[in-house]
Amino acid sequence: MSITQSSAHLRPGPTAAGPSSSTSSLNKSPSQTSPKLKGLKKLRPWSLAAHARRKVGNGTSSMDDHETQIGTTDNHTGHTTSIYGDHSHLEATPYQDVRIRVSSDQSPRRASDTPQIGITNSQNGEVDWEEEEESDDGRVDAYSWVDPSIVGTARLRATPAVSQSDLSRSGSGSRSNPRSSNQTSQNTTPGNEVAELLENAGTAPSPPAQLLPDDSYAMLLAYQSTSTSDSGHTHTPSTNSHAAPLSPLSPTLPTSESGMLRNPNPEWYELVDRTLSDSLSKEELKRQGLWWEMIKGEREYVKDMKTVCEVFIQPLREYDPPLLSPESRLHAFIAEVFSTSQQIYHAHVRLLGRLMERQRHEWPLMTTATDILLGTLLEIVELYESYMKNYPFAEARVRREQERNPPFRAFLSQRNTYDLTRRRDISVFLSRPVTRLPRILLVLEALYKVTPPDHPDKEDIPTAMEILQGVVRSTQPGIESAENKIKLWNTAERLLFKKGEVVELDIADPKRTLVHMGYVFRRVRSETNWHGWQDLRAILLDNYFLLTRDEENGKHVVVSRPIHLDFLHLTSADGVPERRYDSVTKYQKRPGAHMLEPVFQPERLMFPFTITTSGGTNGRTYTLCTAEEWKEKIEGAKTLRKFDIEGNRTFAIHSITVPPQIKDPINAADTFTWHNRETIAIATARGVWLGWRRDSKTFRQLISFNSGHISMVSIVPDFGWLLVSSSGSLLAYNLRDMMPTSNPDTWITKGRLDGQRLSAPEHNIAFARVGVTKGRLLVVYAVHSRNSHQTTLNFYEPLLNPSSASYGVPSFRPFGNITVPGYASDLSFFRQTVSVVTEKTFVIAEPGNPTYNSIPTFPHEIPERAMVVRMVSGSKPMGMWQVDESEFLLVYEWGACWVTKFGEVSRKGSFLRWNLTPSYVIFRQPHLLLFDETHSRAEVRDVTSGRVCEVIEEKGMKVFPIVRFGQGVIARSGTGRGLIEIVETVPL
Repeated sequence: MSITQSSAHLRPGPTAAGPSSSTSSLNKSPSQTSPKLKGLKKLRPWSLAAHARRKVGNGTSSMDDHETQIGTTDNHTGHTTSIYGDHSHLEATPYQDVRIRVSSDQSPRRASDTPQIGITNSQNGEVDWEEEEESDDGRVDAYSWVDPSIVGTARLRATPAVSQSDLSRSGSGSRSNPRSSNQTSQNTTPGNEVAELLENAGTAPSPPAQLLPDDSYAMLLAYQSTSTSDSGHTHTPSTNSHAAPLSPLSPTLPTSESGMLRNPNPEWYELVDRTLSDSLSKEELKRQGLWWEMIKGEREYVKDMKTVCEVFIQPLREYDPPLLSPESRLHAFIAEVFSTSQQIYHAHVRLLGRLMERQRHEWPLMTTATDILLGTLLEIVELYESYMKNYPFAEARVRREQERNPPFRAFLSQRNTYDLTRRRDISVFLSRPVTRLPRILLVLEALYKVTPPDHPDKEDIPTAMEILQGVVRSTQPGIESAENKIKLWNTAERLLFKKGEVVELDIADPKRTLVHMGYVFRRVRSETNWHGWQDLRAILLDNYFLLTRDEENGKHVVVSRPIHLDFLHLTSADGVPERRYDSVTKYQKRPGAHMLEPVFQPERLMFPFTITTSGGTNGRTYTLCTAEEWKEKIEGAKTLRKFDIEGNRTFAIHSITVPPQIKDPINAADTFTWHNRETIAIATARGVWLGWRRDSKTFRQLISFNSGHISMVSIVPDFGWLLVSSSGSLLAYNLRDMMPTSNPDTWITKGRLDGQRLSAPEHNIAFARVGVTKGRLLVVYAVHSRNSHQTTLNFYEPLLNPSSASYGVPSFRPFGNITVPGYASDLSFFRQTVSVVTEKTFVIAEPGNPTYNSIPTFPHEIPERAMVVRMVSGSKPMGMWQVDESEFLLVYEWGACWVTKFGEVSRKGSFLRWNLTPSYVIFRQPHLLLFDETHSRAEVRDVTSGRVCEVIEEKGMKVFPIVRFGQGVIARSGTGRGLIEIVETVPL
């Protein structure tokens, strides 16, 4: 059996006189023929129109005398063999199938021959015949550009795909083309691969089991680059019917007969015959071109996403030494920058495979691929939503890392080559998933316009478009929010504050946003310039309002302390406009003025608005002018801030019902647990009422005085003593005697003489506190000396005494005392010492030890004229608390600073400034509550960072002093609610 082998160049077809004289035959043994052809599937009923239709012209010669070769692609090497033949003598018609035969000899076949595929057994040289199953309509499946009439016959043999090594080995023994040995070593394209495969067809190995989708695309390109059928859209046929050889100027690209390079990235109409395209309507031509454009775009997109994975992500993980350290930071960087890139890449690889498989089976007319798109889009919607919302952060993170990390910058520079990225920056690849879905959407919109009304795509394309539009719409707010967040970060990085003051803008909070930014102008009058102006840049965040001055290096110098929105009030926004004549405007002539008329300086109207901060001694007022509308911006930001705080309160206000029988003003209160019930003690001027907190009917006046003035009430935890301070005396009452059971009927009222006096008769106590130091629970009271400016602190330790019936047994024993200079106002307990707050300083002392130390002290690196030094020396101390293992916070009326456990100012002299003037301060780890009773509000601060958490406002609020550790924050309210308790909330 013989097979006709064609040369690399196509020969002209035969005329009516007979076969072409240039055709040569090469007889081969049965063992040299091709093995079984695989991968052929059934044709769909509508695929008949997908085959090339050609009409026989004036020539009447038989087609048995001409050659046609079938092409496949190697799945591993990517080399492509094309199916092509000598068709120059044929003319096309849309309704007549061309019959192309591959002849094993020169004799024509009979019509009665059984359609079979000849398979040569390479072992015994015999030919095995395998019947091909026919479809219901009598047609056999085949590759779309192969005539279906020859499928299933011995005339159709597969030209096996060969690897480059096989071509190299066989090239030296080629009989017909002396250039084959040179061409096998060059980079090949579909065109020259075909020539090589023709020269080495006899020694090629077996074909792959099936074609990969990319192989189909390569076969189409190979068919386009070697076919001599008149496509007409890309070149003009010359009189020479031979196919043009490879261009010597570009040996890897095939050329047309006119010498012009064929398109390596062709459009759909360049791959089909002119007769086919002419037979289609204009809408159908556009529709086929759009589906082909979809596939081409998908191929390019998959290549770019593959570059992201193989050129950027994987090398970053494997780079040694790591470009970012520690390793956790590197993984976080990759996750933030590349997000779901790898999952998107694998999803589109599958999508591209399905599209190419559909294109291969239906070539050249694709009916639809909407079902493939719909199936894939439903899988990748969440991946794209996540990526697109994260894209602005990814781009900003890369840019930031480039600026601060030279090794990473060098790594990206090494990637920017033609071989790896075609000299495209990483930002181009990061933006590809963001633009991919909108591009698919545009193609689908164009497809919908040219789709026939009765086509199934008329219903399916809108569904796919709706999915894509939903993704784009849902991600748009996220992208805008991310861009605003990055703008906020860039602005925050350029801010320059005064040295020392800690202003925590809380930029890392996910809720933080940049509301507005623009120029404002402030009137600055001096002796030399009465009409001077200061140009400022105002920055409005959702929590702060800042006034800055621009510097040449792009920095924004904060010219005044940032104003928190909780303390900002817009008092006026409708003032009389002011006129500005300074250098902002230039001198010019009036319109239509005479040349001798003098020039004038045009005026510029500035609209003023006034903002104030009601912070007592720290309050400020600014009158600013602007051409923009700031009133709505500020009011809108304050409204959103209010709603956000109300829904996320750190401290909530709970009402405490006051029994109606309590008519006198309340001076003090304390809550505790007794008999496993929530109990509250309420003190008036001459009595103490006790009862269950949530049952006002149980309240009884258990302590009653005929004279005196009660100023404090509290308990001693775990010992059952109720402490009462009345007219300078400290008394202790045993709760076991007053409230023996949970039944109010058994409760007993006590008088002054029933209480145990802790203070000496001659002592007039200033305050009393209960706390733990040296591992002991102690009760301490302070006495101001009448003869000297000092304070004596007397410590007592309660004893375990089950009842006060045995009056001979003492209930408290003295633990020691200390004397400190100045009049003390408060006291804090630490592990081994106590901190006494005096008028000018903090005194650290140990109970029973006469020595003491005054703090704070300043290290040498803090100059004497530093702001923290001046504020500490001129402000009133209010409290000292331990914020962590080795750091303490000193609270003053103006602000606060941090000190070490040795009392030395830490954090390089950094300090806090309050937005109000506090009258009392309470510490609740990790928050500090600063109460301004004048304005009935409290500022809540984080003691570690200094961040302003919120502002508590309650009309007429007056908080009761904290006497013992763990005591609740109780205050008197002026709104008619009686008592309130400020309770810390728990995050949900």
